[in-house]
Amino acid sequence: MQHLIDFLKPGLRALPEHDSRPELEEHLAESGVLLVVDLEMTGSNPQQHEVLEAGCVRVLLRDGFPEEASWGERVRPKHIGNANPAALKVVGYTPKAWRTAIELEAAVAHLEELGAGTVLSGWGIGHDLTFLAEAFRRAQRPWPFAPVALDIQPIARNLLRRGEQVDRFNLGHVADRLGIGRMGEHSALADAFATYDVLVKLTELHMANNGGAGSEA
Repeated sequence: MQHLIDFLKPGLRALPEHDSRPELEEHLAESGVLLVVDLEMTGSNPQQHEVLEAGCVRVLLRDGFPEEASWGERVRPKHIGNANPAALKVVGYTPKAWRTAIELEAAVAHLEELGAGTVLSGWGIGHDLTFLAEAFRRAQRPWPFAPVALDIQPIARNLLRRGEQVDRFNLGHVADRLGIGRMGEHSALADAFATYDVLVKLTELHMANNGGAGSEA
């Protein structure tokens, strides 16, 4: 496991509002599980806007990052009048399409069930973290995740910055350049799986560049 922790280190982020201890790698090792998440929202302000869709992939911190479970659902907004029209267009929101969407409280319960004790992971995860924190506050649920998060974007930058095939570090561009097929764009579960697939591919490239994997702990 240590070789994976060393590889992931550039993407580790402390969540000081939940825990002040600085041992990021220790938190990652103690958890041993990642929850790769993606959210789609009605806008960019977590105080004003809402989660429209949530998706996640639960994976083990082992060679190959074996998948344990996945989940994704549309979430019913309570204040759609506050939404940014451009954000709704990107996601493809319509009242008809969201007719069977679940309530925010149910989405939070699913995330808590799958993610308790896991290390939240994602692509440029800071924005999703602020919305997740607000979602759990609105649902009046305690923060269930590990006090450290993993941002996969800086890991990609660290590994691919010398290459000429990647000139933009948004998820879609990196996935395309790495030859990763996607389920779709601007869908939470599809983007969570794309992020997961990119992480697996980045790890394979890293191991190839360094003569293979270390021994699994």
